[in-house]
Amino acid sequence: MPRRKSSINPPLNIYKKIAISFIILTLILIAVIFYFTLSYAYITVYPKAQEIQTDFNFVIVEDPELVDAKEGIFLGQIVNETLTGEKTFETTGTKQVFEDVVGQVRIYNDLSRDQVLVATTRLLTPEDVLFRLQNRVNVPAGGSIVTEVYPDDPNQPLATADTEFAIPGLSQTLQEFVYAEAENDFVAEGVTVKAISQEEIDQAIEDFTGELSRQIFKEENVDKTKILTKEIVEQELSNQVGEEIDEYTINLTLRVVGVMFDEQPVQNFAQKTLESLVPLDKDLVVTNKDSLIYEIEKYDLENQLVQVSSTIKGVTIISEDSEILASDKLIKLKPAEIRAYLENFEGIESVDIGFFPSWIKKVPYFQDHIIIKIAQ
Repeated sequence: MPRRKSSINPPLNIYKKIAISFIILTLILIAVIFYFTLSYAYITVYPKAQEIQTDFNFVIVEDPELVDAKEGIFLGQIVNETLTGEKTFETTGTKQVFEDVVGQVRIYNDLSRDQVLVATTRLLTPEDVLFRLQNRVNVPAGGSIVTEVYPDDPNQPLATADTEFAIPGLSQTLQEFVYAEAENDFVAEGVTVKAISQEEIDQAIEDFTGELSRQIFKEENVDKTKILTKEIVEQELSNQVGEEIDEYTINLTLRVVGVMFDEQPVQNFAQKTLESLVPLDKDLVVTNKDSLIYEIEKYDLENQLVQVSSTIKGVTIISEDSEILASDKLIKLKPAEIRAYLENFEGIESVDIGFFPSWIKKVPYFQDHIIIKIAQ
C-alpha cells in the first residue's frame, strides 16, 4: 500500500506578522495622506501703516460744455465782487495805567564833600532802564541817604532789590564816587483800563473780512462747497492802537473772488488721484477725502475759470497679493524662520502663526494649505 504524503502548513504567527505589517503600513499611509491633505498653516500679518499723500489741482468752470471729470474740470459758480462795510467793535484790549510807582534807593557819596542831586535826576540800571529822583537831595560827604524814585517809563521793567544805578548826569569821574542801589523791590500801583490792542485789531479785521465776504453766496446753497480768496483794498480805523476807548469802528473795502461747487465729484477725483499712486503691493485703507481743505490757486475771470488746489492723504498697508507674501516662499519653513523672513520687511509690524493640527511644526508642502491673512 503506497505511503501517504503529509502536507506542511506555515505557522500561524507568519500570518499574524503579515497582517500587522499591512495594518502598520496602512496607518502610515493614512497618516501621510492626513498630513498632506488636512494640515494647514494660518499666518496672520500685522501690517505697519504707511502714510501717502499728494497735492492735486482741479478747475471750476461755468460752461457745462467744458466739464471733464476725468481731467479734473468741474461745473460751478464763479463770483468776483468788491464789497464795502462798516462795523463797530467793543474794545477788548487792556493796559495798565500807573497812578503811583514807589521805589526807594540808597545813594552813596564817597567824596569828601556833600553832593546835591536835584529832583528828576536820572538813575540808570545796567539794563539801561531809566528812573528819576522824586525830590531834591543832599548826600552827605562819606555817607548815604535813602530817597524815593519813579520810572521814566512805567511800562519798562521795575527794578528789584540790590539793583545798582549809575547817575549819568554826573561826570564819568564823579560816577565812580556817587552811585545808588535799590533798597527793595520796586512796586507799581495802578489800574487796568480798556485800550485798543494790535491783537484785537488784527482779529477784528479778520472776522469782519470773513463776515463781509460770506455775503456773496446765497444762503439756500448750504449744500455747496464755497472757497474764497480775499484782498483788502482799503481799511480805515476810527481810533489808534493804545487809545483808551470803549469801542471803535472799522471800515473795509474788499475784493473777493470765489467759487461754489458740488464737492462729491471732486472727492471722487481726489480719491482716484491718490489710488493711482498706490504701489501694486499695497492697499489703500484710509483716505481723508471727506475733509479736504481747498485753496484758490489762480483764476482767469475773462474766461470764467478758477484753478483750485488741495492735498489728499491716505494710509496704505501691505496687500495680500504682495510678492512678499507669496506662499511658495514659505513652504517647509518653521515658525521662527517665517517670522525672521516676514518681519524683516518695512511694511510688516509682526506675525502670528498657527497650525492645524497643533502638533505640526512646519508649513505644509501645498501652497493652498497656507492661509495668509492681513489684520486690519
